Amino acid sequence: MLKALFYSICIFLFSVFSASRLYASDYFSNAFRIYSEGRFFEASIEFERAIYYEKDSNCIAQYKYYKSLCYKGLAKYDKALEELKEINLNNVPDTLFLMIRYEQALCSYLNNDVNQALHNIDEIKMRSKDSLNSSDIILLDILCLNATRNWDNAFVLWNNYIENLQLRDSVKNIFKKEIVKVYSKENIPGFYSPGKARNLSCFIPGSGQIYCGSIPEGLFNLFINVSFLGYTIWEFYSKYYLTGYLVGLRLFNKFYIGGINRANNLAIEKNKQGISKFNTENSSLMIKIIDAKVSGKSGY
Repeated sequence: MLKALFYSICIFLFSVFSASRLYASDYFSNAFRIYSEGRFFEASIEFERAIYYEKDSNCIAQYKYYKSLCYKGLAKYDKALEELKEINLNNVPDTLFLMIRYEQALCSYLNNDVNQALHNIDEIKMRSKDSLNSSDIILLDILCLNATRNWDNAFVLWNNYIENLQLRDSVKNIFKKEIVKVYSKENIPGFYSPGKARNLSCFIPGSGQIYCGSIPEGLFNLFINVSFLGYTIWEFYSKYYLTGYLVGLRLFNKFYIGGINRANNLAIEKNKQGISKFNTENSSLMIKIIDAKVSGKSGY
């Protein structure tokens, strides 16, 4: 009797487990179809259903990986990273591990966390020697090095990558010349020190903005500060202390402090714009190289 009961329980649990796996597989297939159609939000819901029913840890890791791709497609890079961080990477196959780490690196870069992206790239390199020859890893590494202003290493990595391409030497030389042009001194974006911009505005209001290249804004800030400072001095001289303090001095202080903070933020903004423009040029060159590599043309 006890044996019959034991076998019945085992059969029941096996049936539930099998049905659960079947549901997970169906939801994953449907989710992948929706994802392929570019309906990322709907696909993320279906992947979550597959995760709920799935029992195998490697399959869950795979489903979470695809769910993160949905968030990336929606430009929600922080949510994609949250999904990837929840994946248990213990005992996952090397291929899946590398795919997950690459997505973490890419989403970190897109989320403006370049140092974390470089950390993930280093982990990929340590896990797989083949990744050293992977176009995706190399090109993302170049963009991250540019973002950290590591021009020399990025330039070397570019040249090594081009040298290892299966293209004619004449085509390689064309690309190498473009790399030299991109990394020429006049093309590399300048760097504006936020600290220097703040300090300049502390001594002379508006000078921090002028240092960052925004001359009209800097002159206007200087004019406003001088005007309110002059008004304050005049009110105190005329013994209108209350209006001098409430209107003149308080407004001067507000614009003075605001100008200092604005100079700091402007320097950071200008640096980001410069890097973004520079990496856009790099991305355009990457597309050219990939097109030449795929098409097998001897030139372009």
